[in-house]
Amino acid sequence: MREKSENPRPLFWESLLDGALNEETKKYIAEQRQALAANPSDPRPYFHLGLLYNMQRNPEAAIEMFKQALALDPGFALAHQHLGQLYAVLGDYSKAWVHAREAAARGNTTLLDMLSRYPQATRPSE
Repeated sequence: MREKSENPRPLFWESLLDGALNEETKKYIAEQRQALAANPSDPRPYFHLGLLYNMQRNPEAAIEMFKQALALDPGFALAHQHLGQLYAVLGDYSKAWVHAREAAARGNTTLLDMLSRYPQATRPSE
């Protein structure tokens, strides 16, 4: 919950920007849904939907979309990275490490590097 500000203007602008961004996000979600309807075997719209749902603070839907992208393309390194990042944020470090290693095996070490910096994200035994 946000603290009340003595000056209502910042909350007004923040609310206005949040609303505008949410409307844009909804537009992009509709576009990605159309792309899926046109080509359901393309993993990219699932990945993009995962990013968009994550922006909407809907991690369950985002996780499902990243999983769908990976079901279609298990080598999709960015999907592994973002799925692992969500697992890390949710505190499921064992799953985060699995996806970090999968992404790293495909040349994307971003999540591996991130997890290595956080003591609470202890590396599980291989």
